[in-house]
Amino acid sequence: MSVPSTPVLPMEAIGPEFVRGTKSYEKPGPIAGVEIHRLNRFVDDRGFFQEVYRAGANHPGSEGLARFFEGVPVAQINFTIVNAEDHVKGLHYHLKQQDVWYCPHPYKAKFVLFDVRKESPTYLRTQVIVAGDGQDLLVRIPEGVAHGYRPLTNPCGLFYIVTRTFDLADPDEWRIAWDHPAVKELWDVPNG
Repeated sequence: MSVPSTPVLPMEAIGPEFVRGTKSYEKPGPIAGVEIHRLNRFVDDRGFFQEVYRAGANHPGSEGLARFFEGVPVAQINFTIVNAEDHVKGLHYHLKQQDVWYCPHPYKAKFVLFDVRKESPTYLRTQVIVAGDGQDLLVRIPEGVAHGYRPLTNPCGLFYIVTRTFDLADPDEWRIAWDHPAVKELWDVPNG
């Protein structure tokens, strides 16, 4: 049995204001040095339990989380809540510290990363990560990678670890405008 052919409409039949090219489903690769670790969630009829940090592996199944934190000296642990509508936090980067971000359930956020390291193989590449609300991820952000986030829930909580304690005299937070041309459209929530 043959499949009936469908008529083909030539591109010339489309109004020129609607010819922009097909939607791309290709995602750019990750930024060099950015690591993502999917956390395990242990669920039962009472709720769930989740480990978010492990200094070492001492039983089967704990190796991945311990390996993720190798070389990450935990200097400070922070938790923040954003409860303003349509707010974007960022962008900024550090020269002296790494961040590990985690958006805990039930919150949800869109992380936007931008590589500003001139010698990086992914210089000027952007990366978007949607985290939280069941997408249980730790995201390790190296020095020189600008980062910010857009809350996708209100309120939105972010738990994060830094490898250097905050110093008011030397804050090590270098700003980039949230609407920089490389990232301006990444904050939007796509429709379609």
